Amino acid sequence: MKGGENRKSSRAPQIFQPARIFISHEKRRPVKKTGENWVLARAKAQGSLVQRAVEAFRASTGLDLTVNTLPAEPGSEPGWQLLLRTEPGAMPRVFQAVVRSVEHVDALGAAQAALHQGSVPGVLVLPRASEPLAEQCQAMGLPFIDGQGNAYLQQKDLLIVVKGQKPPRVERGARAEGVTGRASTATGLKLVFALLSEPALTLATTQILHEAAGVALGSVPAVLGDLEQRGLLVRRGWGKGWHVRNWSQLLEMWASEYPVRLRPRLRSLRFRSPGQGLWWQRADPQRCGGQWSGEVAAHQLGTVLKPEKALLYLPEPALRQGLAQLMQAEGLRSDPTGDVEVVEAFWDPNRIGGSGACVPLPLVIADLQASLDPRNIEAAAELKEIWRRAVEA
Repeated sequence: MKGGENRKSSRAPQIFQPARIFISHEKRRPVKKTGENWVLARAKAQGSLVQRAVEAFRASTGLDLTVNTLPAEPGSEPGWQLLLRTEPGAMPRVFQAVVRSVEHVDALGAAQAALHQGSVPGVLVLPRASEPLAEQCQAMGLPFIDGQGNAYLQQKDLLIVVKGQKPPRVERGARAEGVTGRASTATGLKLVFALLSEPALTLATTQILHEAAGVALGSVPAVLGDLEQRGLLVRRGWGKGWHVRNWSQLLEMWASEYPVRLRPRLRSLRFRSPGQGLWWQRADPQRCGGQWSGEVAAHQLGTVLKPEKALLYLPEPALRQGLAQLMQAEGLRSDPTGDVEVVEAFWDPNRIGGSGACVPLPLVIADLQASLDPRNIEAAAELKEIWRRAVEA
C-alpha cells in the first residue's frame, strides 16, 4: 500500500456520469500546505505567551521587563529577547526567551539543553509552572518565567523567586488547538523514533513504516498527518514520502515526550552491580540480545562522560531468557535503587538501528536528557550535534 492511499485526497479527479453518457476528469488546484499555516499560528501563539508571561512577571515583581521580537530567518520562526532592568536607568540584562510547553519534570532535560544554544543566557517561558516543576527548575538552576507570574532568575548579583501564583479559574484545563496529538502518543512516538533512527524511512510507504515501527497500519497516516499539522513534516507528493522541515526540532519534540509518554509504559527492572560499578567494561550486552543506552552508550560513542550508571535495553524475549544469564555472569542482584536499569526495548533492532552494542542515537540522547544530570545533558548536546550533522548531510 502506498503511503497516503487510505486518505481521501483533495487533488483526486472527480468523476461525473450524467445519464451515463460520458466521464470527465476535473483537475483541482493544489491546496496550500496546512503545515505552513500551523507554523505561523504556533509563532503567533508563542509570541502571545511571551507577552503574557512578561506582563505577569511585571505584575508579580514590580520589575521592568520588556520583550523585543527578533525577525525570523528564512525558513525559521521569530525569536524573542527579554530585557530586564532591576533599577531605573540601569543597563538591561538581556535574556533569550526559550518557549516550551513543559508539564512534567522528566521533560526538563530537553528544555535545559535548549537554554544553552544562544549567545545570551536563556530563560524558559512556560504557560504554567506547577509547584513541583518550579522547584525542580530551581534545583537544576533553570531560569524561567510563566504566564501566571511565577519566576526563577539567578545570576551572580541577582536572585528572583516567585512561587504560588495560580492561574485564573477559566484558564485551567484549557487545551491547545490545531493538532490532534497523535504524534505524542506511545504509538506516535514509536513511529517518530523510527524516522529519527532511519531517516530513509521518510520516503517509505505506509506499509513499510508500519512494519519498521511495529505500530498499527491504520495509525501511520494519523501520526504523519499530525506531524504535518505541526509543521514538522511536508508531503513530497502522494505516494512520494515526506520531507522533514527541521530534524533538530523533531528530535527535541520526541526526546521531551519519550520519558513522559512512552518510557513509563515499558517494563523496567533495577539491579545493583558488584564492586565499583565497572562491570559494563567487560560485559557484552549483545550476548544476551541487549544494547546500551544512557551513560555507557555515551562513553562508547566517544564522549568524555565516565559512566556511573548503566542502562540496558532488552527485547521482550531476551528479558525472559538473556537477563537471567546476564545476572549470573555479572553478579547483578535485584535492587530498586541500584545503578543498573534494564528496560524493555520497544523496537525491533533487526528493522531499526541494527544490532550494535548501542541503541540508536536519538534514544541515547533522550535517556541522557531525562536523567536531569548536568554531565549527561552536556554529553547529550555533543551527541545531538553529531546526529544532526549525519542526518542533514
